[in-house]
Amino acid sequence: MSGATGVRETAHTTEDKGNTMKALVQEGYGSADALHLRDIPRPALIEGSVLVRMRAASVNALDWHTTHGGLLLEIIAKLMRQKDEPVRGVDVAGTVEAVGPNATRFKPGDEVFGGAPASFAEYVRAREDRLLLKPSDVSFEQAATLGVAGRTALQGLRDHAQIKPGQRVLIHGAGGGVGTFAVQIAKALGAHVTAVTGPRNVDITRSLGADEVIDYSKEDFVRRPERYDAVVDISATRSLADLRRVLSPTGMFVQVGAPKSGGWIGIFGRILNVMVRSRVLHQRVKFYVAQSNIDDLAYLRDLIEAGKLRPAIDRTYPLSEAREALRYVGTGQARAKVVITA
Repeated sequence: MSGATGVRETAHTTEDKGNTMKALVQEGYGSADALHLRDIPRPALIEGSVLVRMRAASVNALDWHTTHGGLLLEIIAKLMRQKDEPVRGVDVAGTVEAVGPNATRFKPGDEVFGGAPASFAEYVRAREDRLLLKPSDVSFEQAATLGVAGRTALQGLRDHAQIKPGQRVLIHGAGGGVGTFAVQIAKALGAHVTAVTGPRNVDITRSLGADEVIDYSKEDFVRRPERYDAVVDISATRSLADLRRVLSPTGMFVQVGAPKSGGWIGIFGRILNVMVRSRVLHQRVKFYVAQSNIDDLAYLRDLIEAGKLRPAIDRTYPLSEAREALRYVGTGQARAKVVITA
């Protein structure tokens, strides 16, 4: 009882102070120039939430697309009656600062990681059921990378491609954030993995366990005679016809990533193409949006603790340079994950 009272007092004190914090706020659309570091109020605690002192936050392609196509997203959000959040970021790792009413899973001082909106800020409000305790031997930076990218790779391979031990999998775009997770998860599922990536990413992709690595600047994988039980497309830089050409007759094509060129028209065009092939032409192709699932986050944590998964990080940026982190991800040259720290 005394512990619960102490928790309520901590939360109450934090809210009453009315402290401000630094956060990366989007003011406009079209490029990273719309992002600005501002002083804004710390988020107030609500039922079942905790306040996390952000130590690391992962940059995802989602953040880049939201910044560049924000106007369209805002229209969609209004049609769906969803709240428009001007602070970017959805993955966080940090230390619990305070807990709100009826939040019982964590206490101040706990080191946690998971999903939370508006994570590119010094303090982040998160639902307690979206967080897990961080293993002591995993850094905040590593833990922050697991949310969107890790779950996307896991759900694509395990749930949609339904990879079985001994199957042959080709991962197109294996050197990025989702791709580096996909290589390792496919290996953990028992697959033979062929990774397609650019020259800058060959070494890191090979170090993560890929059985074969193809440098697309030197070889066109479509011309190879090999056929695969699953093709997972993350980079979206080749036509669907080309990618399906390397599938076995019963193979599954899974579209994970979206093209960075062509704006939202290019993204929706790719999705529509996959949906038509799947539903009209009855081809074995699949597009999906990863679901926020705490059990999957725990699964990824367990893979790390078992030595089967190692988050790979290209660069880290302080919160004061978070805009440059988004800009770097948008170049398409990022290797593995990019992380913001505070």
